[in-house]
Amino acid sequence: MMRSALTLIVLAAAQGVCQTPPKEADALQALLVEVHQLRLDIEAMTIASQRVQIALQAMQMQDAAVARSAQRLDAVRSKCAGVDAPRQHMAAEVQRMEANPPSAPEFAKGFQDQLARMKSELESQTAEVQACRTGEAEASNQLRNDQAALGEVRDRIERLDSTLAKLGSADR
Repeated sequence: MMRSALTLIVLAAAQGVCQTPPKEADALQALLVEVHQLRLDIEAMTIASQRVQIALQAMQMQDAAVARSAQRLDAVRSKCAGVDAPRQHMAAEVQRMEANPPSAPEFAKGFQDQLARMKSELESQTAEVQACRTGEAEASNQLRNDQAALGEVRDRIERLDSTLAKLGSADR
């Protein structure tokens, strides 16, 4: 009897001991899976952080390009205004002279020569204003292109932010 009781106790103890390790193994496996998932999450966060940094730097660079383009456009506009004012004055003077030619014939030759010089100068100034306006149009186009590129970078940052917000809320 004692022998059978002892056998039962040994068997019960052996059965209890045999069941404990699988529970520990399951817990260890669960911990390994969680550590692995945490590592993957950290890697994903690092990559996302790097992408955000790249996008922010791109936005800063594009913002600087927009500022430079705006300054260039302002400088060209100022130059054009400075070139156009004397041309307008010259055009008004030519019109005034053409409207009031001298009545005395002795002044007619000098008057015609002066008028021809002024018209030649006016043509030169007009060509300079035209070139300036062309430069202004180019600077304006460059500013619009830079602003569009800045808008694209901002959109990209907003999409990144939205994606990261979704990922952050999905994890919780």
